[in-house]
Amino acid sequence: MTEHREKHLVYRAGLVPYIVESDGTIRMMFMRPSNYEYGTFTYQLAKGKVEDDDETFYDAAIREAKEELGLFVGNIIKTEEVGNFMGRTMVYVSKVKNKDMFGAYSDETDSTTWMTLDEFMDRGRDLHKPVVQSVYRTIMKMENSD
Repeated sequence: MTEHREKHLVYRAGLVPYIVESDGTIRMMFMRPSNYEYGTFTYQLAKGKVEDDDETFYDAAIREAKEELGLFVGNIIKTEEVGNFMGRTMVYVSKVKNKDMFGAYSDETDSTTWMTLDEFMDRGRDLHKPVVQSVYRTIMKMENSD
């Protein structure tokens, strides 16, 4: 993974966990904010601000996924950088071992859910749809490289 330190441009980071089910279906995990201030009441990727100059984008993405999704780092198999979106958000994708191995999430999150790409395109936040399409392309590359 490449760590970009362009804090004046990129100041947020996000992560999308995914799992490949036994039938080959790829599902990604998203959150719905509990407050409209956090970005509408539709499902979206877990993301947030990089908190200080010492926090890497990857570390911020993991922290936000812990807070907003209940991600356990021990559940991660591998992670790839997807890229910088909207000029401000570095996005990562992580393959996880078990979709039930997630803990409690913060009060910023109303609920979480697992979705296929088509389900997200139907019910997800419009602003994040191009990001999630890129996440899915990265997942396909990750799965085809194994």
